[in-house]
Amino acid sequence: MKHLPALIAVFTAALSLTLPAHASLVVLQYHHVDDSTPAVTSISPDIFKQHMELLESEGMTVLDLYEATRKVLSGEPIPERAVAITFDDAYRSIYTQALPQLKQRGWPFTVFVSTAAVDQKFPDIMSWDELRELQKAGGRLANHTVSHAHLLDTPADTDQESYWQQEILSAEQRLEEEAGVTDRLFAYPYGEYSLALADWLKNEGFLAFGQQSGPTGQLSHPQILPRFPASGAYADTGSLITKLHSLPFSIAPREVADPVLRNNPPELALEITGDDFSVKQIRCYSGGELTDITEISASRIRIQAQTPILMRRGRYNCTAPSLSQPGRFYWYSQLWVDPSQPEP
Repeated sequence: MKHLPALIAVFTAALSLTLPAHASLVVLQYHHVDDSTPAVTSISPDIFKQHMELLESEGMTVLDLYEATRKVLSGEPIPERAVAITFDDAYRSIYTQALPQLKQRGWPFTVFVSTAAVDQKFPDIMSWDELRELQKAGGRLANHTVSHAHLLDTPADTDQESYWQQEILSAEQRLEEEAGVTDRLFAYPYGEYSLALADWLKNEGFLAFGQQSGPTGQLSHPQILPRFPASGAYADTGSLITKLHSLPFSIAPREVADPVLRNNPPELALEITGDDFSVKQIRCYSGGELTDITEISASRIRIQAQTPILMRRGRYNCTAPSLSQPGRFYWYSQLWVDPSQPEP
């Protein structure tokens, strides 16, 4: 969309506005909807159906990802219990298993497509015809690079920016050629980003989504937008209810740390404003272990895990209970990446 860079400028200007309590969006992330695919990125068709039924029973309003994100970032109102549904990688099981559930309810959804797998007709990936059929059923197609690349691992025979152009802009071109769309919505493969890549995407007019958990609020970084993984270990419906009703901490984009590890365990300092939670009740976890939190001031904290992050990716997940809405939690997640480590 040729007007998207101007829209992002509006989002940036709106960051200084006051965030209405209801202006937040929960985004769910799925991959395979299948019993026979790798468990870590899969949800069974039966559990996926349970998730859809849960959205109904919890009174959630399912919104289009682009339109809802645009409204939240610009301070426009959206329904209080708002959720968007996304899928990464364009697996055929989305077409065979998820689409019937979504069509039955008339719900919008977004599929982030790695275009080379479609062009090369991988057997477990949808065809362009099937992806166009998804569009007709209310699906939005978006950018997930050409080859599902590790964008922080620049090949030796090219420079960083050329690599990003090759993977991201070429994929956007293929989406426009095959599906007539160029919404400049992007999802980082493996959820991996850097501040330099986020800045490049901003300059290219993209909104970008990671895999760090939490809801989107008006102050969320437009190129580092959170999603809740809802497959594998995160498919439990009990914990999903808590996530559906989560609230965004008011953390400005300038507070987002570069996730590329330089010290390990990493230290994170955050300025968190708001009067609906107590700083003393914030709890942060890394790999399931409670981290050390130092209160610097009434609104600023410093977070550091007790043990190093040993895998390629790790996260600090921070929550605090709402004082005015019992049972709801403010939520923020910071990704950490060690590019020297191989993919698990």
